Amino acid sequence: MAYQSSTLKFIAIGFVFAFLTNLPFYGWIFNKEFPNFINGFPIGWLGAGMRYMATFFHEIGHTVFMWFFGYPTIPVFDFAHGGGMAVAITGQQIPILLAVWAGLAYLFYLAKEYISVRIIIVAIFLFNITFAFNEYHAVILDFAGPAFECLFAGFFLYRCLLDLAPRGAFERFLNAYFGIGMIMQVFINGYGLIMNKAYRLVYYQQKGAHGFGDFDKIAERLNFLDFNGVVYAWLILNIICIIIPLYAYINERTYQRL
Repeated sequence: MAYQSSTLKFIAIGFVFAFLTNLPFYGWIFNKEFPNFINGFPIGWLGAGMRYMATFFHEIGHTVFMWFFGYPTIPVFDFAHGGGMAVAITGQQIPILLAVWAGLAYLFYLAKEYISVRIIIVAIFLFNITFAFNEYHAVILDFAGPAFECLFAGFFLYRCLLDLAPRGAFERFLNAYFGIGMIMQVFINGYGLIMNKAYRLVYYQQKGAHGFGDFDKIAERLNFLDFNGVVYAWLILNIICIIIPLYAYINERTYQRL
């Protein structure tokens, strides 16, 4: 009971802080006025920090998958237009792909006693070789950024719920705060893109270009999914990244009662 009470306390505190931190972001998207202490210091500053945290993981997602598909890439913050960029240094490089395959082969060798791990490694290799040489890997590269926001939010929430913060209570609070905060941001962002035409136009014209956003590029490449459909897919992934940590927590609680 003490473990459950402690967990709920961290989740509740993290939720309150995350909610307050996201008010400036909500106000910016939906043109809502809040008092100065929310739009400015201290909450507005915390909100900006939360946005940069989400941007960091967003660009890491693009970068990881671009290297995975053979593109040498550097993630950077975009202080001119806001947000970030994953800058590809060159086009696709076969030596990088060969290095990825060699790394997977080595992991396959190391996991000789773990059949399930070997199956996962083979699945990753097949995924790579299936999409590396056709245009569909561009869709994966574009979606990887938004997906990493959800995945790392779910990871932080998982760490909080299962008390996997080795450095104590403050780290556990940060896991709750960033996990819940980034999850909230995805819902706010997605709802704004679908429901707010002005914000949708801002997204379409980001970086001083037209249709440069990840979801615009994905919708343009896929005939069976429009812009809203891509955003809904993102929101569904966000829900999954809530359900999995909660399921793991419930399983842990059930095991402890046995």
